Formats: sequence, structure tokens, C-alpha cells
Amino acid sequence: MDSKDMGSMESTSPGTPSPATPLTASGSSSRRPPRKSTLTQQQKNQKRQRATQDQLITLEMEFNKNPTPTAAVRERIADEINMTERSVQIWFQNR
Repeated sequence: MDSKDMGSMESTSPGTPSPATPLTASGSSSRRPPRKSTLTQQQKNQKRQRATQDQLITLEMEFNKNPTPTAAVRERIADEINMTERSVQIWFQNR
């Protein structure tokens, strides 16, 4: 390392933890355990279901009438176009 680079480095003793890695009482850094997946193997293997042209036409018409439908309206739309209410909700969120 060059001597001019040394001036920009912070000097810390080897036993002092850096502020970027806070230590817990046990001395280990505090990290959350990874989340467990709630998806079944079948759900993991499914490809994303794209909306058909007819479904998109209906969704666009409904969006033009009301860009923020209630849960009841989303459920009615979902029943009409054979989609889940959640898929309709996400479509409106992404629109």
C-alpha cells in the first residue's frame, strides 16, 4: 500500500468493532435469520400467469371508470374475468 493511501484510512485497534457491524451482548453481529418460504413446491414451479387480451380490455375499462376500486369491486371484476382478486389488485397497483 502506498504511504499516501495510509492517511485516508481510519486507525482502529484490532479488538475494536467498527460502527458498521454492531455487536450484541454475545459478541456476534445481529442478523435476522432468513425467512422461510410459505410457497408450496407446486406454487414455486408455476409460471407467471399473464392476463389475456380480453382480461386486459376489461381491466382497462374498469380502470378508466375507477382507478382505485374497493375490495368488493375487485372481487366482482375477478369473478367476471376469471382471475383472483389478488391478481386484479396487483394489476391496479401496477397500472
